[in-house]
Amino acid sequence: MTAAQLGVNAIASWEATTGLSAAARRSVGALVDLGVQVALVDYDYGAPRLASRLPERLRSLPADRRYDVELVFLNVNELHAMPEEVLRPPGTARRVIGSWFWELASLTPDLLEALRRVDEVWVASEFVAGVFRAATDKPVVVVPCVVEPVPDPGRSRADFGLLDGRVVYLFSFDAASTFARKNPLAVIEAYRLAFSAAERAEKVQLVMKTINLDAHLEGAELLRAQLAAVGGSVLDADLSDGEMAALTAACDVFVSLHRGEGFGLGAAEAMALGRAVVATWYSGTADFMTVRNSCPVGYRIVEVGDGELRLNPEARNVYRPGGLWAEPDVAEAARRMRLLYDRPELRARLGAAAASTIAERFSSRAVGEVMRRRLEQVARLRGIAGSAARRPA
Repeated sequence: MTAAQLGVNAIASWEATTGLSAAARRSVGALVDLGVQVALVDYDYGAPRLASRLPERLRSLPADRRYDVELVFLNVNELHAMPEEVLRPPGTARRVIGSWFWELASLTPDLLEALRRVDEVWVASEFVAGVFRAATDKPVVVVPCVVEPVPDPGRSRADFGLLDGRVVYLFSFDAASTFARKNPLAVIEAYRLAFSAAERAEKVQLVMKTINLDAHLEGAELLRAQLAAVGGSVLDADLSDGEMAALTAACDVFVSLHRGEGFGLGAAEAMALGRAVVATWYSGTADFMTVRNSCPVGYRIVEVGDGELRLNPEARNVYRPGGLWAEPDVAEAARRMRLLYDRPELRARLGAAAASTIAERFSSRAVGEVMRRRLEQVARLRGIAGSAARRPA
């Protein structure tokens, strides 16, 4: 079966600024590049949107549901926003695939209900696959994110407020993805432990790139105050993909002390750009981080506490108390950050190895081939089922 004979309806909020929609746009682009036929169906479920997020080449795809396989990029905790008659229109018999991310070690009852509504699940990492396989006998397929950042050549360090002669440490996160899970305050504490006040004033710089801070005022105030205490800065702006890649490439070290990631796109993109990465060696990042290409940070597994989501109260129905995630070792992270400052040759060596890892496994072509092969399997299975249904008794 050729790629041109394969077709899928891809359903998402295509202009949304969320990480899932960004991953969806890249996945569809990978399918299109391999010649798979794609119809693009927009479903606005209330996530923040910017028209510029959808590339023109995807905007020109047919906007209907002409194929009998549907790839739905509403996350497992968002699928409830789509009524059943929309997900499965009366009179249709399409195969519905949920493309999902998850960050905790188990699923809550409402997420199990979402799982019931799809025929199979595509996930971005082995960690997420393990969570879903423990909850269902439906197919669960690992389809990584496409990681091919291309820096905007027109942007320089000065454009982002990066200081000459400094070793720059970067963390980027969406405030709506929760302060507790993304854990930026741990990055600040590790930075404080790693460097003296004099070094922070003259030798190093900590930058946090954020989005949606204005919707989380208490968290924003706390973040800015703690950053100011260590001489760090906030870059709260909606950057294009090229601008974000340029910022990452202009820095020296990317740090993520997350408590859980479905994939870990920020760390992966930094690695793709040859940056040294210090990150929690748990959940999605464990798929691509090794001691040879990065500085993994140890952790212990803890329960989500009752008050941990006070800075994101809207997320209490997602990350519920009693769920499990990681508590990274901040002191170890500080030692890794210090080591990369003291040994620039190590930064370069890890960055080169990191770029090689990401290019080999997470290119558009590599990920596209994973999806194409699975769609071929689905097409054959549907053909066999259809033939059996038509066979005379």
